[in-house]
Amino acid sequence: MDDVTADDAQLIARAKRSDHGAYRELVDRYKDAAYRLSLHIMRHPSDAEDVLQEAFIKAYVYLHSYSENYRFYSWFSTIVRNVALSHLKARDWVITPLSEELVMPARSLRHDSPELSALASSRADIVRRAVELLPDRYRRVLVLRYWHDLTYEEIAGVTQQSLGAVKTQLHRAKLLLGEGLRAPELGLVAE
Repeated sequence: MDDVTADDAQLIARAKRSDHGAYRELVDRYKDAAYRLSLHIMRHPSDAEDVLQEAFIKAYVYLHSYSENYRFYSWFSTIVRNVALSHLKARDWVITPLSEELVMPARSLRHDSPELSALASSRADIVRRAVELLPDRYRRVLVLRYWHDLTYEEIAGVTQQSLGAVKTQLHRAKLLLGEGLRAPELGLVAE
């Protein structure tokens, strides 16, 4: 056991005996790394802070279940990840709108030409409509992957599916989106 781990073990033992100062020291030691993990998953600072606060409370409540066979941060980061994924799962992904960045070209291109800007705006509406027409299960994984930039593993956690199911649904979603964008009613098909 290295010095940091031994020191963690002492702090954990004291915290288990209701030494709030010892737990506060653990919080101070790991809050920055845990915040970065939370922010990576949540993508918004205030959401990441909410997740972190809840994770520290859960860790304190379940500290008796911590096993010294693991580093404290490994155990705690699992709690942070699970809380973050639970928060994502609780969101209503179906009504979440797509961001402009997903469907619009780079700002410099839009500002160079009014015609390009009008075309980009029109195409953005077409892409949004095509995504909205996808069945829920395909729309959800597409939005989680390309708008929220979640990994396949994170999507599997949020949707409570296997990794294989997520990959299959994303593949199918892209195929359906491509077919949808070629539909005459959306206006991208050559006449």
